[in-house]
Amino acid sequence: MLKKILVPVDGSPTALNALNLAMAIGAKFDSEIIALHINIPYDYTKLPPRKPKTEAEAEEMARKPKNPTPLDAAQKVAAVAGYGKIVFRQMVDTNPADKIVEAVEQSDIDMVVMGNRGMGVWAGLLMGSVSAKVSQTVECPVIIVK
Repeated sequence: MLKKILVPVDGSPTALNALNLAMAIGAKFDSEIIALHINIPYDYTKLPPRKPKTEAEAEEMARKPKNPTPLDAAQKVAAVAGYGKIVFRQMVDTNPADKIVEAVEQSDIDMVVMGNRGMGVWAGLLMGSVSAKVSQTVECPVIIVK
């Protein structure tokens, strides 16, 4: 039985595809899904917008739509699918793979469904991918969605 399925989400299309697959699997087993986002501190790709220089610029910046967070995107996908047994969690850590493994162990997860965002040849060789580390470490089945 698959009582609990963990889906790490980072806002990427593959993570949202993984969430859709997890919901399809979860519907067959009446599984609880835990959508987990690991917020990495000091992630310079997510710098806050600069401060406006004029009042007009401040008004223009206020009118622009905000980028959804990874959990916002996951909540939207779950709402569209109508999946009810899902919880959304956020953790802060510098090592997403370790935090995902920790979540699997602490929450008695039966399966992990996660996206694979290619990091490129050099980054992959130097750091390895989160999905590879998780799949090689946890004791439960891991489905990696491309």
